[in-house]
Amino acid sequence: MQNLIVVGLSEVKVAERAEDVLVAYSLGSCIGLGLWDPVTLAGGMAHVVLPSSSGTLVAWELAGMGSREASRTPGKYANTAVPYLVDRLREVGCRVNRLKAWVVGGAHVLKGLEWPAGDIGAANVRAVLEALNRLGITPPLTHVGDEYGRTMRLYVRSGRVTVSSVGRAERDI
Repeated sequence: MQNLIVVGLSEVKVAERAEDVLVAYSLGSCIGLGLWDPVTLAGGMAHVVLPSSSGTLVAWELAGMGSREASRTPGKYANTAVPYLVDRLREVGCRVNRLKAWVVGGAHVLKGLEWPAGDIGAANVRAVLEALNRLGITPPLTHVGDEYGRTMRLYVRSGRVTVSSVGRAERDI
């Protein structure tokens, strides 16, 4: 029997049981980052909302979403979520050099709201990929971009990752 573990906005969760399935719903411009160790059979997922905790979007800063929030919600920003997830996986015995990675989301769904470097979805993808690269994690499999949201699932027993969207068939990546 599957144990569904929902990873909400700005959350980072780790799962170690064979029946665990991590899932991130409604990945529009957000990123679902899945990491899995094939030896320990442990995995983790982050639901990343923005590229950087030092962003300069005035509306976000005025709402108190700047760098001071990064310490309270490390999963919200790519530059804090990736190392935080890796640290949580290390705590359960995973090794960075064995981690398999998947990046899902980063769609251009917020047409009127642009990050200084372009659309937020694309900026999120770039930021997560850069953070993974800095940590020496093998380049991920991706299902990113376009203009539609996605749901991502990581099956801890097998390391299988699926992506589904409204009106589109579920597929493995």
